[in-house]
Amino acid sequence: MIDPKTLNQKQIGSRLPAGAVALAGLLLALAAAPAPARAQHKELLSRFVQSDNAAATSAYVQGRAYLSEEKWDRAAAALNRYLLDYPSDKNLDAGMYWLAYAYERQNKNSEAEGVLQSLLGRFPKSTWADDAKVLSARLKAKRGVVVTVDENDPNDELRILALRSLCENDRVGCSARVNEVLRSSKSARVKEAAIILLGRYGGTEAIPALVQMSRTEADEKLRMRAIRALGSTNDERALDVLREIAMGATYADESPTDSAIHALAGHENPRAVTVLGEVATRGQNLKARTHAVELLARRRGENVVDELLRLYDAVPEVQVKKYVLAALGNRKDPRALNKLVEIARSASDVQLRAQAIRAIPNRGEEQDLNVILPLYDSERDNDLKNNLLAAIGQYQNQRAYQKLQQIVSNNAEPLERRKTAIGYLSRSKDEGVKRFLEGLLK
Repeated sequence: MIDPKTLNQKQIGSRLPAGAVALAGLLLALAAAPAPARAQHKELLSRFVQSDNAAATSAYVQGRAYLSEEKWDRAAAALNRYLLDYPSDKNLDAGMYWLAYAYERQNKNSEAEGVLQSLLGRFPKSTWADDAKVLSARLKAKRGVVVTVDENDPNDELRILALRSLCENDRVGCSARVNEVLRSSKSARVKEAAIILLGRYGGTEAIPALVQMSRTEADEKLRMRAIRALGSTNDERALDVLREIAMGATYADESPTDSAIHALAGHENPRAVTVLGEVATRGQNLKARTHAVELLARRRGENVVDELLRLYDAVPEVQVKKYVLAALGNRKDPRALNKLVEIARSASDVQLRAQAIRAIPNRGEEQDLNVILPLYDSERDNDLKNNLLAAIGQYQNQRAYQKLQQIVSNNAEPLERRKTAIGYLSRSKDEGVKRFLEGLLK
């Protein structure tokens, strides 16, 4: 959970949804990438090379070196020479696979398919056969051909590609096909991919199945995937289900509650803003409520500011109010500034005043100094005055520099505050500031 003291737009926008990193490889497979994911590519390239022929090994390794450097045309030329010069080498099947791979990366797909057919025909039991089948399936999918796979084939990636191909080409039948896989498959990875496909291609028919899995799936990882897939449908029927889950009493960064909050944050229906506000107001878990505010701040639109303003007045906890103020600090809307100024000037709780002061500079609007400078002059609370000084120090313009210089030169200011002001000035490359600091040494 991000502390509202340091909350800003960059941090909010860059935070990945829970589980996104772990699913990266899977999502790459579903996107029908023209080649294996980079990590898999490197793993395949690192396979041990066995050969009794030093010259053949050198030729093969040269081709792989070009692959590592992503010099696809040179790799194809080198591997072609290797296959022609050493047709009996022990690494011939690997060389054929990598030649097909190099062709595919250059969009020479027919050449790649020809090499793969030859590889699978000559070396059906090769350790490279599964990789060749997957690459061949990707090439077929690129041509719009429905990929099929033997139901007993243990290759998960191939089965995922086949399922994706079927869903893309028969969206009406996608839900039934995916449900069949979910009932019969023993592979967690295939099931997870099936849920993603159900959300992406299943259409309105997918909603009941995703709702059921979101509520009752025993495997928590699959349940979280179903929750996120339900959100990605952008179907309005998902909102009440997601709200129900997000309102749960338990919360963790990797949990159904967290997944539901992220799904609401990404849902395109404008009512999702109101639902997130309900979670922030009445959710059973305080961390979930503050996280809902964090994610609400990511959304665009004037209705987000409306909801944040309503939230500030509706929630009783200071901690949640602080998150709302941090979120308002990331909105350009003048209403956000007005609320922050109101809180900074007159809120009864000092913590809230301090948070509002910290939030104002995050808006990135130089004219906001028109508010901060008078606040500094009128404030009598030392801690709040220090917060205002920190706010002034975030601006890099002449008005801010002049105020900081005044503070440094004012003997009535506490010594520590004058030192802090010097610290902010020292970050500037302004020539006038440089001369001022040099003058302090005389």
